[in-house]
Amino acid sequence: MIGWAVLIASLVVYYFVAGIPWSTNSVLLYVMAGLVVSSLGSGVRWKRLMLDWFPLIVVLFGYGILRGYASHTLWGPVSTYGSLSQQAFYAPQVWFDTHVVGLGVDPTVQLQRWLYRPGLHFWDYLVWACYMSHFFTSFIIAGVLWKTNHRKFRRYVPMFVGLTFIGYVTYVLYPAMPPWMASEFHHIPPTTRIIDQVWKHLHIGLGQALFAGGNKFDNNVAAMPSLHGAYPMLICLFFWKGSSRRKRVLLAAYPICMAFSLVYTGEHFVTDIFVGWIYAAATVYFGSKLLDRWEARRTRKQLLAAADGSQIEAAPLDSLEPDLPLIASG
Repeated sequence: MIGWAVLIASLVVYYFVAGIPWSTNSVLLYVMAGLVVSSLGSGVRWKRLMLDWFPLIVVLFGYGILRGYASHTLWGPVSTYGSLSQQAFYAPQVWFDTHVVGLGVDPTVQLQRWLYRPGLHFWDYLVWACYMSHFFTSFIIAGVLWKTNHRKFRRYVPMFVGLTFIGYVTYVLYPAMPPWMASEFHHIPPTTRIIDQVWKHLHIGLGQALFAGGNKFDNNVAAMPSLHGAYPMLICLFFWKGSSRRKRVLLAAYPICMAFSLVYTGEHFVTDIFVGWIYAAATVYFGSKLLDRWEARRTRKQLLAAADGSQIEAAPLDSLEPDLPLIASG
């Protein structure tokens, strides 16, 4: 009880000092703190906690830094918001969304014509909440798995990290505009960046600065693939096998709701989401095969080690003279 009280108090203090802890390192820190508090009664496995989570923190923190500079690597400083952002790619996404998905109208433009009005409505807050779930859902799932099913945790985390870095490589090779930016450069009809509008209405400066390009680690042209779309699909596919019908409905609903939120708010093209889904499916398929091989190899080594130990223990019997009689007991 004292541990939970301290953790909640720290969240309250953090909120009033720095705002909502949306950053990856903050979320991971609080998830780990929750795991420690939940284990106080039965004993904290400090060594396992650090071995399992510290590499994840290092990898994702490094990714967060590199993501902001990804587009500088090959194509120049396209991540700087302004005229330089026109170097980012947009034409393939605009064509596919307009002519294949939207049948002549970009889906973001059409959805906002149907649903969005200045002043915001309750569904705008719902899609904002779905969008923001991206920043903590995967880490909470990792925390629950670490506590309840460590074997699944050891499979889930490598897939999550692998998908993240595949996305980073694509950002480097293909810096891409989101719909709200493409509309500002007149590549598609006018749209509104609804997520930014909700942040302004909530009067939370940290979020507004982070999602309006005011953060040095932010990259406005890291849109292809949509990791916002890829992570829910990864969660869906990872837990699909062995889940009940009711759970599968929830698993399938999450990536669909996220996709709708991303397109409606102008954060991603449908193309970005499709590519993210393909990346997630490939990660689960090939990642499962690689992890199965790794587990089989580890099991084989353990069996061989056990067999060697048995042979060592049996050595005195082998040293018996062959002509000595052996008496078998009933």
